[in-house]
Amino acid sequence: MRNTSRLLDIIDRAHSGPACEEKDFDLKHVAAGVSRVIKEYDIRFDKARIIQTDDDMIDRVWQAALDFLAACGVYCTSTRRRMVFSRREMEEAIRAAPSEVTIGDGRDVRVLRARTVEDRLPPQVSGGPIGTNLSPENYVAIMQSYAQEPIIDLVVPGTIVRTHGREVRSKSPLEILASWEEVEMVFSALRRAGRPGLASMGVEMAMSEIGHLSAISRGGYRPTDVQIAALIGELKTNYELLNKVAHTIMTDGILLGFYNPILGGLAGPEEGLAVLITAGMIALQLVYMPASVCTCPTHPFLFCDTAPAILRALSVYAAAVARNSQLLTEVMTSPVGGPCTETVLFESTAMATIASVCGVSRALGVRSAVGVVEDHCTGLEARFNGEVAHAAAGLPREQADEIVRKAVAKYEPLLPTRPVGLPFAQAYDPVTVRPARQWLEIYDRVREEVAGWGLPLQ
Repeated sequence: MRNTSRLLDIIDRAHSGPACEEKDFDLKHVAAGVSRVIKEYDIRFDKARIIQTDDDMIDRVWQAALDFLAACGVYCTSTRRRMVFSRREMEEAIRAAPSEVTIGDGRDVRVLRARTVEDRLPPQVSGGPIGTNLSPENYVAIMQSYAQEPIIDLVVPGTIVRTHGREVRSKSPLEILASWEEVEMVFSALRRAGRPGLASMGVEMAMSEIGHLSAISRGGYRPTDVQIAALIGELKTNYELLNKVAHTIMTDGILLGFYNPILGGLAGPEEGLAVLITAGMIALQLVYMPASVCTCPTHPFLFCDTAPAILRALSVYAAAVARNSQLLTEVMTSPVGGPCTETVLFESTAMATIASVCGVSRALGVRSAVGVVEDHCTGLEARFNGEVAHAAAGLPREQADEIVRKAVAKYEPLLPTRPVGLPFAQAYDPVTVRPARQWLEIYDRVREEVAGWGLPLQ
């Protein structure tokens, strides 16, 4: 409960901050504010590269994010007010953020640590369906396919559409039942994988704070698991989300703050996206006081985060945070490709390499087929994502950029075709929970090719 006084301050600001209509916040404060700082701080990317290496420009993005956020603030839709913070308050909150946090139990205790650019310390690896809808008959096996991978430090569950034969409805008792069904199935998968102490992130099934608060109470998700609270795009929160934060603080829980801005729109071009992601991570630390922060920017048409423009923005955001703070950061791999496609592995190569060399603390993945096709997810692509993240640790950014550009050349022409691949029951044996020969052959072939590019896979 160390953050109770800060929580009360946030609540007061949500009630007393400057009144503002949501449309005005979007246009006058977010869009205009991002556009202003891009010009004032002369933020321009080298489009010949994916991983940006101009550290002076990267540090200007950090300063631009602080400048922008001080002028913009965070909007509370429940009170229609802006919560505004000074530069000094932001810097104090950043300094107060933890530089490491312990998750998991028993043999699966893991310590998440802050990393620097080109750090030789490998990032942690989290994996799972990440909110993808899973069929009831395959749910436990799919989750086991992730938990049984030794490289995974944290699992992130999928969701279900129906519980006890009924469609789940937000803020109803069915949401509570579905959230508890998630707990039961995830813990069953952990036991089957022989890793009962492995940390899990929840509650993915919760559509509101109702299911979330129920399923992290007695008998549900454990104090060693990770809870999640997101900002609403762009830079907004509400009472429901702050209720989650309040409960986590009062129970000394481990919270991950999440923010996924959209390329274009209010963010503008990729330079603006980098500023907005960076500002969002600072805003999460200010308002939610999480242990760690995560992002997954969204492409407006492809809905992935592996398009080159987004990758450039992510390389800048990650390096800007790593160079100027000790925030514990995470980046999600959300590819267009799905299981049994080369595309998903090349997309993972690009994202995991960028995350690792640019100083991210944990690489999250893989939300295969951008999480919209039922059962199109397996533990094998998460293994590959983690292996790449570990192998890339310590590489110079110039060398890593060459690897990333080769990977992008492999998958970029295929992004509009949406190669979602095969569902779990065809990519794995659902009984033995082992990859099918076809999927292993694709994995081995791509792994060998990527290693030939200079990525030191073990």
